[in-house]
Amino acid sequence: MTMPLPEASSGVPAPVLDRLGAAGYRAMIAGVRLGVFTALEAGPLTVEELATVVGGDPDGVRSLVNVLVTFGYLRHDEHGVTTAAAPGPPDLELFWHEVLFEHWADIEDTIRTGTPRRGFYTWLRERPATAARLRRMLAGAAAALADDIAAALPPAATVLDIGGGHGDHTVELCRRRPDVTVTVFDLPETITALRQDAPPGRMTARAGDYLTDDLGSGHDLVLLFNVLHGHRPEECREIFRRAATALSPTGSIAVLDHDREPPADLGPAAAGFLGMFDLTLWQGHAGGVHRYSDLAAWLGEAGLTETRVVPLAASPLEKLLIAGRPS
Repeated sequence: MTMPLPEASSGVPAPVLDRLGAAGYRAMIAGVRLGVFTALEAGPLTVEELATVVGGDPDGVRSLVNVLVTFGYLRHDEHGVTTAAAPGPPDLELFWHEVLFEHWADIEDTIRTGTPRRGFYTWLRERPATAARLRRMLAGAAAALADDIAAALPPAATVLDIGGGHGDHTVELCRRRPDVTVTVFDLPETITALRQDAPPGRMTARAGDYLTDDLGSGHDLVLLFNVLHGHRPEECREIFRRAATALSPTGSIAVLDHDREPPADLGPAAAGFLGMFDLTLWQGHAGGVHRYSDLAAWLGEAGLTETRVVPLAASPLEKLLIAGRPS
């Protein structure tokens, strides 16, 4: 949402607009946490009725309503308070609020030193509710992309899912591709258990460090889904080299990630999100969002020079990059 303020060209300094935008965002989060938007799903309420439903002080709720009206989230007229524009899903809104206002709290130190004070997954382990939100978000994203991914991937009997976590993407792949069996390879603290709906006999978990441990050999397909953005370029090159040695002679590597160079028609919001995501990755992993042109070049260094890029309609900022050896 944007506040109906004059454009920056009218003389309002950009920091003032940013400060007001931050206030509107924080007020929206308060509305989500208090249940304001949920309470209004049934229809208009007076401020007093809304305060009763959410368990708030009427004057405090009135002040919050006024701010949310100003920023375009609510309407308040003779019929009562109604929703004008609902926020995104609560998991999404609350997760990003926690990232920006808590995980970024010492970001200046990370920028100065180049080393995160606390890694992202360490931070998550300290916040079980945030971790649960992220798990639900990742599972939902995997399901939304699953049809396009399953249709694009080459035929494969054996799949190695590097950094696959609980197996969100490969559970969905197995549902759509009865020809595959999958080994999910990830760190011991990450791969504590596959999803409960993982198909028995077709998915196994293997704990290890994919930067140092043996990845096996003879796999028809290696997946690197949302893995490389946690690593610097030199580590990405090493991951590709190691993944290539785990392939059969005709095998392929498939990369799913965000592209640092989004399509121009997506507008400035796309660049803004990628910048925010890139800085979040630096804060959490000393990683970042890579250009797909760079990923293709690094795959070529590992001997996989035949590449193709598959756009994903359900997530325009992400792409599938599939690479194989020359035929």
